[in-house]
Order: sequence, then C-alpha cells, then structure tokens
Amino acid sequence: MARIAYYGAGGAPFHHAAILSSAGHEAAFVFPHDILAGALESFDAFVMPGGGYRAMQGQLDPLGADGCRAIREYVAGGGMYIGSCAGSYDAATAPASFLQLCPAQQELRLLDATVWNTGDGGMFGVLRSPGIGVLVAENADPAHPVMAGIGPEFRITHYNGPLFTGGHALARVRGTTEDFTAAEEFFGAQEEPKLVELGAEAGAANIVAGRHGAGRVVLFGSHPEFGTSPAMDDFTDTARMLINAVDWQLGESAAAPRPHQAVTMDARVPDDVRAADLSALPSLVTRITETCKVLAERTANAPWLAPRAAMSLFGRDPVVVWEQAIEAIPVLAAEAAAGAAAVPAPMLSFRPPESWPVDGGFHGVAPLLGQAADMLTAATTAWQDSWPGPPSQAYEHMREGPYHLVAGSYLAAIGRVGAAALLVRSLGIAAPAVPTAR
Repeated sequence: MARIAYYGAGGAPFHHAAILSSAGHEAAFVFPHDILAGALESFDAFVMPGGGYRAMQGQLDPLGADGCRAIREYVAGGGMYIGSCAGSYDAATAPASFLQLCPAQQELRLLDATVWNTGDGGMFGVLRSPGIGVLVAENADPAHPVMAGIGPEFRITHYNGPLFTGGHALARVRGTTEDFTAAEEFFGAQEEPKLVELGAEAGAANIVAGRHGAGRVVLFGSHPEFGTSPAMDDFTDTARMLINAVDWQLGESAAAPRPHQAVTMDARVPDDVRAADLSALPSLVTRITETCKVLAERTANAPWLAPRAAMSLFGRDPVVVWEQAIEAIPVLAAEAAAGAAAVPAPMLSFRPPESWPVDGGFHGVAPLLGQAADMLTAATTAWQDSWPGPPSQAYEHMREGPYHLVAGSYLAAIGRVGAAALLVRSLGIAAPAVPTAR
C-alpha cells in the first residue's frame, strides 16, 4: 500500500483519490504550507490534478518558488509526481510567456517535455485547447510499467489540456471520437483546421513519463481519471494507468518506509461542527433537488443555451449537457449525503480558511454540497432569457452564468456534487443513490 498526497489548493483531486483509494492506497490532501514544511517526505507519491478557475497559475501561485522547489526536491530524492492536465503543464517545459506570468514554474520543471499547444492569447493566454471529450490515443510504449494492460489504441478523456513534444512518450494522439468537441467547435462548426488534428499529424504526446533524480514522473495531458458522464465519475480502463504508475513507484522504490508527518487534514474537527454538518445534509439535498426541478422547467425558455451562446463538450450540444447535469445532480447529492455519516470528520467538514488562496481544491462532503446548492440558487437568480448575450470565449461569465454555474465544467454544481460522491466512494462506503423525481 502506498501513502499518496493529493494537492488540495487548486483544481479537482477527487477522481484521482477515488481511483487510487479503490486500489487500497491511503489518501491525504495537502496544502502549500504542508509542502513547505516538508510533509511530502511522508508520501510515496504526490498527485497534482487538473486546475481550477485560474488553471496552472491558480495551483502554482500559492506554492511560490519555495513550494515548487520543495516538490522538485521531493521527487529528486525518490518520490513520484503524477500530474493531469494543468498538473502536467506545471511540471513540463513551459513557454516563456507562462514563466513571465508565473516565474515559480521554473522551479517545478521535472521533465524535458515541451508543451506543444502553447497559447496565443486564447482561452488561458498560455495554452490553446484541443477540445473536450474522448480522444483516440496510440500506446507508444507498451512495455512501460504505466502502460501495462493498455491496448495498442485506447480511448481517453481530454479536457483542454497540454500535448507534448520531447520527453519519453507513453501515448500519442491519433484522432477523435463522436464524443469529442474540438475547441474550434465549442460554439458550432468552424472551417479552420482543428488543433487536435494538427497535434495528431505532429505526433504530439498526451502522456509522457521519465525520471527526475531518483524519482519518477508521469504527466497526463489528458485525464485518465475522468469518464464521460455528466460528473465524469464513470471510470474507464484508463484509470488503470494511475494504479500502474503507483505500482511503478512502489516496485522501484521498494516501498521504503517513510516517516509520518502530520498535515492539515490530521487536525481534529470539533464534534459540534461534524454534528451540524450532518444535520444540514437532508435540507441541502432537498434544496438541490427542488432547485434542479425549477431549472429543468425553465430550460425551454433559455436562448443562452443555444449553440452560439453556450459551449458544447463531449460532442453534446449545450442543452443536452445541461439536461443531463440537471438529472444527475440530485442523484449524486443524495448518494453523498447517504454515506456521509460514515465519512471521517475531516473528509466531511473540512473548509479551507477564507484567507487561503485556494482555487477549487479540496473541501469536505458537506461544504461541497453547500457550494452546489448555492451555485444552483445563483443560477436561478441570474436567469434572464436574454442573458448574457453571445460570449467572446468559452469560459466567459464562468462564475456567474447559469450554464457554467450548473453544468459547463467540473467546477460547476455537477462537479461539486460529483466530488462529494467520489469522496464517499473513495472510503469504500456503499451509499445508495436515490433517483430524483422527474
């Protein structure tokens, strides 16, 4: 069994934790001050997930140069770094334009794998999105431990993230599926060449791996931890690669014992806080369910769900994305609440202090459900039949537009309830999902 640290200050670490916990590995969520205090020495592997609202910069700014250096030194000393999407960009050879925004990234560069789809002032300024959905990838090194049991070609979810040239490629992009939306088609078909097709022609890699000092590094530009359901919680065969990566680390490091060091998550949660959170869950689920009914009834009168007004993803038009999320949100919320009583207090109640620069990141089951309820309520309040007009880019109005509040990404309400359910599942708790009335 490995002890695995998941970065808790930016992005969405919940899918990784659910997958690796199901394989018997111990999970802890760590924050920048834990890393600066040397806590990673207690762990066999460190996972940096996909990013939050500020993507890579939202993950790296709280770490600063010292925190990034601490991660690099941990890996060089024999640890493992696993990155997905933004988390892989963080440790790759990034363009000078990103270093100008975030100089600390220079301290975290672990592999000589260069980001291929560098930005031109687009979605994140430093990264051009190939799109969102299911790619077809070629297994470029079947003999590598990470690729054990993976076929010559396989499908994997990609979510805006980097592709690479250089480094040791484990997989390369070969094409797309009907469940993929190219970035050029987020708002409908465009005639221009698609970046994902150019990447395939260039032989760009979506998974690279290598060694840094005595440690091991795996960078997933795509998301082996994501499925294709509204919350992407339907794990596929690609999840095997995460388990393989940890097995690679344990096999080569001989699972050397590591000294235990307390982290933020070890702090005791007062009994009254836990009790209050548990008692609030039924009303939160009711509020979530009732608000979803209201939103569902108003879907037909939402011109801002038209293809030019809201982005497509996974090959689905915005109305389908919206409707599937509205149906799934109450089910996932009920699942999370049903299993919450068996969840350890930190996993139930943890809330980063407001003074912490957290961009998404780890929250407990109760605050995640509370956030989802607030986002759904905000969506009903912000609703205007003409709101907000055609966006200029895919994630405009990400924090206030009804589509993005509810369904438009894994940071939306669908992602929050999915994260809460995944926390419950990561602990092996069998919580029945209660279907919502339609």
